[in-house]
Amino acid sequence: MASTRVMSRTIHGVSSWKLGRDETLRLPLGRHPLVARVEQGNVMVTQTGDPEDHVLGPGEAVQLAPRGLAVAWALTSAVLVLEEAGGSVVHHPLEAAA
Repeated sequence: MASTRVMSRTIHGVSSWKLGRDETLRLPLGRHPLVARVEQGNVMVTQTGDPEDHVLGPGEAVQLAPRGLAVAWALTSAVLVLEEAGGSVVHHPLEAAA
């Protein structure tokens, strides 16, 4: 299914998407690790080379390796944020990773 992209950019290069239930999104990876963080709803994130599928709820995030293929699937209506990784975040609430 197609996604409705609500992209917002700040000086830190943060992108966000509003996804309807059952919508999927191919995440744009680059040369540096990124963090996929859920602000609202529930999203499953999977990436080539990672044996785990990460089911994330509000405030949870997963760090994505650069390059390869990563896909997000909205299990409910959701808001997903993608930003440059600043630390080691893997499927934990962001407060605990700070």
